[in-house]
Amino acid sequence: MELKKSTQKRNQLLNAALDVFSVYGFSGASLDEIAQLAQMHKSNIFYYYENKEALYIEVLMSVLQKWLEPLQLFSAECEPAEVLSEYMLKKIEYSKANPKASKLFALEIIQGAPYIHSVLKGSIKKHFKRKVKVVQQWQAQGKIAAAIEPEIFILNLWAITQSYADFDIQLEALTGKTLRNRSFHQRAVDHSVALLLNGCLTEKVQLPKTE
Repeated sequence: MELKKSTQKRNQLLNAALDVFSVYGFSGASLDEIAQLAQMHKSNIFYYYENKEALYIEVLMSVLQKWLEPLQLFSAECEPAEVLSEYMLKKIEYSKANPKASKLFALEIIQGAPYIHSVLKGSIKKHFKRKVKVVQQWQAQGKIAAAIEPEIFILNLWAITQSYADFDIQLEALTGKTLRNRSFHQRAVDHSVALLLNGCLTEKVQLPKTE
């Protein structure tokens, strides 16, 4: 029971930290504000984390883990059309459900990734390279166009899906809608998938008809 309560408190703290860090970044965030939002005393934070930096890195790493989970779908044994469609669906869904997580990651990158640069250059880069090889294997199988640059292809995948969270204010200003609108959300998924697949597959797919 105590372990469950401790886990709940820690998750409550991480959620509060995400809310504050995603708005103010590391430097502007206050542990006092995080503690208040988490409904705990500031001193309780140090029961879980040594300092603000440790808490910030934990939040960032949890965001990275969630971002990378859909990449597990990538396998040379699978059909790229199915894998890429499912991947984009999951990433756009995550953007819809977790816009603050995406914005926090964007803030860290814009500032030069001072707290996760070693992770990006290490484990994330290795993971990225493994998925690049999958795209290359699809090309060798004749399923992905030879003209596609695998590294740029995956970077574009990330850019397309994360932009729905990072630039939701722009989306709303231009279209009057965000992913919270069910119709717009479905259109975003359908058209993003179709446009991407038509840009890389050797066999083309049809764009869905917009009502």
